[in-house]
Amino acid sequence: MPRIQDAPVNAALNAALALGCTIAPYSTFDRKHYFYADLAQGYQITQQRVSIRFEDGYLKSEDEALDVPILHVQLEQDTAKLTRVALDTVGGNTHHANLLDFNRAGVALIEIVSAPVMHTPEQAGAYVRKVRDLLRCVGASDGNMNEGSLRCDANVSIHKIGTPFGVRCEIKNVNSVKFMMQAIAYEIQRQYKEIASGKVVHQESRGFDEASGKTYSMRSKELAEEYRYMPELNLGPLYVDEKRVAVLRAALPELPDARHARLRDQYGLSIRDVNVLTRVNAEDDGVDAPASMRMRNAAYTYHDHAVEFFEVLVQRGIAPQAAVNWTIHHLLRQLNAASIPFKYSPIPPSLLADVIELVEQESITAETAQKLLGDMVKTQTIPVDLREFVARHNMAKLSEEELHTLCANVIADHPKDVEAIRNGKSKAMMKLVGAAMRSSNGRADAQAAAQRLQALIEL
Repeated sequence: MPRIQDAPVNAALNAALALGCTIAPYSTFDRKHYFYADLAQGYQITQQRVSIRFEDGYLKSEDEALDVPILHVQLEQDTAKLTRVALDTVGGNTHHANLLDFNRAGVALIEIVSAPVMHTPEQAGAYVRKVRDLLRCVGASDGNMNEGSLRCDANVSIHKIGTPFGVRCEIKNVNSVKFMMQAIAYEIQRQYKEIASGKVVHQESRGFDEASGKTYSMRSKELAEEYRYMPELNLGPLYVDEKRVAVLRAALPELPDARHARLRDQYGLSIRDVNVLTRVNAEDDGVDAPASMRMRNAAYTYHDHAVEFFEVLVQRGIAPQAAVNWTIHHLLRQLNAASIPFKYSPIPPSLLADVIELVEQESITAETAQKLLGDMVKTQTIPVDLREFVARHNMAKLSEEELHTLCANVIADHPKDVEAIRNGKSKAMMKLVGAAMRSSNGRADAQAAAQRLQALIEL
């Protein structure tokens, strides 16, 4: 027999609160009857008449400057996972079969229904990313779309401006923002071609084939009355009192919009930097750290969010702009090169702060620092004493005397380029600077080397 449990109810309430909805003090459950392979019992328990949300919430998407009304936040049963596989190809036609995994069938699912106000795949993508950020923030879902923790059904219809909506087709269970946008774009073109050729678009449920980038027909889409909704007599009404809502609201963490505003106001960061900083982990769906990394860093506390990492740097005294630059540019570049998600970075913020301080104190160059970060990421080896490590491996920035000697040798080795510079060909200077940087193995500052080379050439 079905039972109402606190965990999914609280998750749904947190999601509704994060979306700005007013919670209904009373909601009910209904049976939605349909016959399809992904739900063997022949009906789905859902909330058709009265759902958890009481009044519409709104989700503002900064990417597309669009307010999306939230029509429903409701609890219902999940269905089996359906995977479409190719069997064989005969006469140019590929035969497919559907595989069903019932492990998740019947468990609680939160469904969030938005109003039909989005007009482009980009707007839909921005909306889903925003929903994913909110759900992750409040702990309602890990948001890993490739694992099925978050899925999207996209309803697509086309119509002329000023005319009623066209016949809609529902693309079911798309498991990434990228694929959802591709599916919507394809479906728009498919429906346009159907109408342009004089054909009729039929209301149906469609799937998306990731390999071909095309949607395909799954089944005809029933009208609401064909689902034969009726009260679910095995589940009583769900009552949510004001005290429960108040406790959940008070426990909500800082929501994404509030965090965006605080990062801009408190640290003076640009909108672009804030967007990058807050999305660093967004696409790491289900990505785990290599086993060797987990074993080597078992005692290390990972930072699940780049914002936390950034704020630790600022607390160490690193200027906010420098902290964000080193986080989202230099460190992230090295992690991406090693295919390591940011949340599993082997470099803690305290160590990156030490590296930044060495650069700011002119103990090492920025180029050396980036090489140092790259080596530590690749080897996952963290020095106990960074200054001692730099000295032992001869990574310190060249002294004035060493830079003078280096530049003099470069000039002696490149007489033709020196003559070109004296004849007004400034591009030759870049060649000399490059030679100096290679010779110093990154220990020379490029600007200082250029100035010293120019001074020696003018003597």
